Amino acid sequence: MSKLKEFAVNAGILTATSLSLGAAGVLYNAWLARNLGTAGTGLFSLMMAVYRLMVTFACSGSGLAATRLVAEESAAGNGGEAARAMKHTLWYSLFFGVLGGVILFACGNFAAEMLVHDIRAAKPFRVLSFSLPFVGVSAAFTGYFTAVTRVAPSSAAQVFEQLSQMAFTMFVFAMLKPENLSTACVLVAAGSTVSEALAFLLHGWLYLRDRKKYPLCGVKTPQKAGMTGRVLGIALPVGASAVLRSALSTVKHLLVPVSLMKSGLDKEAALSQYGIVGGMVLPVLLFPCAFLLGFSNLLVPEIARCRTLGLKERINLVMERVFRMTLMFSVGVAAALWCFAESFAALLYNEPAAASAIRALAPIVTVMYLDSAVDGILKGLGEQVAVVRYNVYDTALCVLMVYTLVPVFGTAGYLATIAVSEVFNMSLSAARLVYVTGFRVHMGRWTLLPVAAAAASAAFSTAVLKVLNLGAFSPAGLVFALSVMLCAYYGLLRLLRCVNSGDVALVKRLFSKESKNQSLPKSAKSC
Repeated sequence: MSKLKEFAVNAGILTATSLSLGAAGVLYNAWLARNLGTAGTGLFSLMMAVYRLMVTFACSGSGLAATRLVAEESAAGNGGEAARAMKHTLWYSLFFGVLGGVILFACGNFAAEMLVHDIRAAKPFRVLSFSLPFVGVSAAFTGYFTAVTRVAPSSAAQVFEQLSQMAFTMFVFAMLKPENLSTACVLVAAGSTVSEALAFLLHGWLYLRDRKKYPLCGVKTPQKAGMTGRVLGIALPVGASAVLRSALSTVKHLLVPVSLMKSGLDKEAALSQYGIVGGMVLPVLLFPCAFLLGFSNLLVPEIARCRTLGLKERINLVMERVFRMTLMFSVGVAAALWCFAESFAALLYNEPAAASAIRALAPIVTVMYLDSAVDGILKGLGEQVAVVRYNVYDTALCVLMVYTLVPVFGTAGYLATIAVSEVFNMSLSAARLVYVTGFRVHMGRWTLLPVAAAAASAAFSTAVLKVLNLGAFSPAGLVFALSVMLCAYYGLLRLLRCVNSGDVALVKRLFSKESKNQSLPKSAKSC
């Protein structure tokens, strides 16, 4: 199989996985919102903000360390060193996973009383603490499968984890029928812990099976000194910066309900507003990004290999296509979210208040998606410390804005904070990419023309619904409206030559049987 075909297959697997996880996540959040209520969703979101901090600590950069080191040593033909790198990374991730679990268990009451300001969160925190060792080691496994470009096993484990969490939680809810929010949160936390443990077992079995089939020690090389130092050199700076950023992000989330109460809302109303934005709106905005995550995740090992082999022309080709395709896709998603905000809010949550927040944040998805792609490129170029540094700056700005704007402007101030922080983060990352590579964006063809095409497509889709006397407030109606818009948008992109014949030929080559025996042009040969 050619490298191009292999990249396409792996990207397709990751994209399908991201779509499955994203769809399941949105539906699961909708189910939680209907069972916990908007205030309960807000409380659970606050708990998850603290838990995500501990997850970041448990991982501490182990996934990126595994990806970078295994990919670089494999590209250089040093299978033995790649195996040693993986062994050291697994011990590193196990240490931080266990330590994170001990900290969360011991500080459960403190976190509930002093951070969430609700003692009902104490028991769920202690239940969640048992999941952290599994989360930490699984991150290293995921990094390994990404590095060796065999992503199907890791994708299967992630899908299994999400589905098992949903199945377990819904089952215990049906059996026990919790009568209060405290018990409900404990059951949801138990579902998360059980699913992480099961996913870890599956991940470990798949990893051992893969190592047996594709042994990394196939090439004998003299052992290099300092493998522990290399793992720590990648993982610790990224992990420490990620923990700092996550801590600031947790502070931001914890400040939001407090700041909303300062704007005049009572506690339940503040939790409801926070739950609507954080637990309902943001998952909808981020779900379409699943189409891009497969390619974005594979950018790290792909560009790392190209960088190791000095293939600058290949890196420039990858960056150009990623930028262009991401911009066109995200502009179309933003237009769809803007046009059908009420439909998404009604069908998923039966919560009209979510529609205005979806429409307000819809334009920002362009920045969100592009920032994800740029971060993948920068990490592959060895600029992971800069990426995390910018994330820390961005989160610090968020904390400041939540503290100053939300008490004055309420929910509008919170939405403005999200928008400004995304633009700020993207600006820093893009500036770094331009500085490192000299890359240039052609704003007219890559941005302005897709915006015009997306606006026209949305208007055309709305007009078709009116002519046919159809509504977008049923699943079938919304799917039809989105399909009409997608077809119109693609047709206009071809007409305006935003999508060229080379792009179409590349996609056909990726999925054609003949591509197995085709080689790339010299300018586009994969690493």
